Amino acid sequence: MPASLEMITLGVAPDLPSAAAQRSLASWLRSDDRLRDKVAVAAPAGATTSPGEAPAGATDVLTVAVGDAGAVMVLVQAIAGWLTHRREDVTVTLTRADGWSAELDVREARDMNRVTALIEAAVRAVAPQEA
Repeated sequence: MPASLEMITLGVAPDLPSAAAQRSLASWLRSDDRLRDKVAVAAPAGATTSPGEAPAGATDVLTVAVGDAGAVMVLVQAIAGWLTHRREDVTVTLTRADGWSAELDVREARDMNRVTALIEAAVRAVAPQEA
């Protein structure tokens, strides 16, 4: 087990009012044995509500705990796979607490050079000593 886990937050845009795209992505990621226990749904940063009450105008976000370059690679490949099965124009944004972010959309997910570049950037951001 890695010494420290990095949290990557995933945003899906445009997010449908029912958050169907986000639920679909969460389900897709959890279907991968290597990601299943690393995917969580969390309230957006800064959201404050009473117990059992949803924040007004805010949807939950997906977080994925990654600990090494291999986990990041699996995550980006899984996101690209999910995007290639989407009919509507959807973009997934990956962000970290330190401000690093990257995006991948439906068209880019079909371009293996773009997916490879995103994997390399994500690996450098999460595990710079391994890159």
